[in-house]
Amino acid sequence: MSQSPKSPRTKRKKPRFYKRKGFWLTLVLLGALAVGIGWVAAERFTRPYRERAEEYDLKLIDKVELPSIILGRDGGEIGRIFVQNRSVISIDEVPENFIEALRAGEDKRFFKHDGVDFFGIARAAKDWFSEGEAVSGASTITQQLARGAFDLEGDRKKYGESSIERKLVEVFLAMRIEKRYRKADILEFYLNRIYFGSGFYGIRSASLGYFGKEPIELSQLECATIVGLIKNPTWLSPLNSPEACKNARNMVITRMAGLDMVTEAEAARMRTSPIDLNPKPLQRGTSHLYERIADEIRELLGNEALAAGGFTIRTTIDSRVQRAAEQALEKALLKAEAHPGYVNSKRADFKKTKDALPEYLQGAVLMVDHRSGEVIAHVGGRDYADAPFDVIELGRRPLGTAFHPILYAAAFESGKTPADTVEDEAMDNRAVMVGGREGILGEWGMETPKPRYEGQITCRRALESSKVAASVRVANDVGLDKVVATASAFGLPMENVELLPRIAVGWESASLKDMVRAYAAFARGGKTGPKKQWIVSSVRDADDLVRFQRPVIQPERQQAISDATAFQIHSILQGGMERGSAMGVLDQLQERPFSGAGKSGTTQDFSDNWFLGYNGRISCGVWIGFLQDGKTIYEGAFAKDLAMPVWTETMNAAVAFSGRGVPQPTSIVEAQVCRVSGQQSTPYCYEMFEDPETGVPRSRPAAIKEYFRMGTENIPYCTIHSGSTPVDPAAGVMDLSELAVIDTSPVRPKEPTLVGIDPFHSVQISAENAPKTRFRSGQINVLDSFDLEEADQSFDLPRPRRLEILPD
Repeated sequence: MSQSPKSPRTKRKKPRFYKRKGFWLTLVLLGALAVGIGWVAAERFTRPYRERAEEYDLKLIDKVELPSIILGRDGGEIGRIFVQNRSVISIDEVPENFIEALRAGEDKRFFKHDGVDFFGIARAAKDWFSEGEAVSGASTITQQLARGAFDLEGDRKKYGESSIERKLVEVFLAMRIEKRYRKADILEFYLNRIYFGSGFYGIRSASLGYFGKEPIELSQLECATIVGLIKNPTWLSPLNSPEACKNARNMVITRMAGLDMVTEAEAARMRTSPIDLNPKPLQRGTSHLYERIADEIRELLGNEALAAGGFTIRTTIDSRVQRAAEQALEKALLKAEAHPGYVNSKRADFKKTKDALPEYLQGAVLMVDHRSGEVIAHVGGRDYADAPFDVIELGRRPLGTAFHPILYAAAFESGKTPADTVEDEAMDNRAVMVGGREGILGEWGMETPKPRYEGQITCRRALESSKVAASVRVANDVGLDKVVATASAFGLPMENVELLPRIAVGWESASLKDMVRAYAAFARGGKTGPKKQWIVSSVRDADDLVRFQRPVIQPERQQAISDATAFQIHSILQGGMERGSAMGVLDQLQERPFSGAGKSGTTQDFSDNWFLGYNGRISCGVWIGFLQDGKTIYEGAFAKDLAMPVWTETMNAAVAFSGRGVPQPTSIVEAQVCRVSGQQSTPYCYEMFEDPETGVPRSRPAAIKEYFRMGTENIPYCTIHSGSTPVDPAAGVMDLSELAVIDTSPVRPKEPTLVGIDPFHSVQISAENAPKTRFRSGQINVLDSFDLEEADQSFDLPRPRRLEILPD
């Protein structure tokens, strides 16, 4: 019997695989296994980066740059060094508008994530694949703080890691930060740390630097502008690229509109608004001195140590002297700017422009202990904020007549003496070629508007009064090559200069540091001041550990000239302070008697003023002029009027550094010479002078003490006042027949009767009518015939005894 087929309705269908219980169980098991394997792999892979992230001390996250304290030689604070322009504030001082702009521009989910925005990472990856480049960043504010507070990039290079590996350390470090601190704390750390361009670190510095106001006063538009700088602060700074800054600001505004922080209408209006800047940056309190100290710290400890800050720096600076130098310099510069002849820019009118040095009058002061090289005062310029150019360290200016002591040192080294004579008469300017090609060479070195020529004068007189034409003749006589060689021995940069007569008028340039070092040679037996001048004596770090202690060593010097020449120049410079181009300065100095000497220096075009001097311990120099060439201070701007008062006040503040005097070396011998002829003086050497109070001509002895290098003191007797021909004193005799007729006026009677002594009793005088007779005070000499209305003295002559004639 045949079997009938089954009905389709009764046939059972086989379930699909995904409906089977075993499939899901297997899938779950496989998924769990994969996750487990992935977790283990990820844990093993990320373990070194998590461990690295754990190494960073989160207590240092708010440690921004600490100032380094500068102490003077007396231990008192004289300033602080900040490498970064920053001022830390609380998050409460930051407006809500700024926080919103920051979220829109940098991290819109800041208050939702735990340090890492995985949605942001996904968005950045999507943008990368669709656009082919990074359109938006994925780093959160916390991640930016992590890499800003800790040197992750430096550690990456140290460990030889890739950028992705560094990013993993950053991620895990950001997570640690989020677990440790509140969101408000993280914002405060971040906003006080990050760089906003143009040298501004932190929100307050940027707010003042760009808009001249505190952060709490910022408008919504200004907040967006500052936030826009974060992506590339150097390039986007409105001070550097206004248009690029505006584009970055508008991007932040657009994102703010997208987050409903502003309406579309408000956003449109804000995007068309200009960027109105009003820079009033924080003053770091820096100066040329602080920068010089920072340079020494960099040299001693390195850049990283300086940036870390927190040092206590003990220096050689005397705060009282430093302050006096700064104040005296500013006083002199203001005086010059107030002169009717001053036509240049003034500091009060200066407006700073990018990369332009100010064109107003500048100045500098440097004082150094020439025994050790310790800098006692350093004023490198007028205002560091306007001109960070340090004249002392970087500037070279024409020396003018401040070069003359070195010129005469070359002459004395070559065999001349201070008593040798030189012609002091007008010189054709074509012989020197300064200030034009025609006319007579100016005579500005005497520091007076009415100079006069004196004919034949001694080298002493020429240097004391800084005679220009006479000094050119001395230089030509000695040889310009010897002058340049001597200047180079002093350490001046003159090895390769052209041998032209203009060298003698101080045409070549040198720095204030060079000249202060050079002038010290006149106080130190011909040895210059130390080659190395220094300020920092010791450095301690924040833990009070000694990081540097300057050793006591003998400084390196140059033997520029002999001790005899040095003392000769020193004595002449002293004479210049008594009766020469620096006359009057001794009356103003507190150190009395003043053991040192000084010299003014003015250039032929009155563009540069110098005053350089020293005592037995310190050297001090002052320069006044412009940072640009070819600018005259004013016609007749003499160093005696501008630079000398600054030097005087600075030296008075340093009276505690007076030290010992300048000793006379054994290689020097003294001799009496005639001031007029420069020859050995006789009892007949007198000179005429004009009484400064009455203007009446008077006579005075012309003999002065002169200093000779041993072996050069045997010079002829004076031929002007006592003989017509030179007489060698070594011969030991003087032939009276060789005496010249003494230059006197005829003797004329003053009274009808005999005046003075009457040895022959030619006049009979009774007691009743005895006249009161006058005679000149002082010793009777060959010039008594000159009656120049000097004060006479009267007294009664005693009645003479009666003459008795005895018979044989």
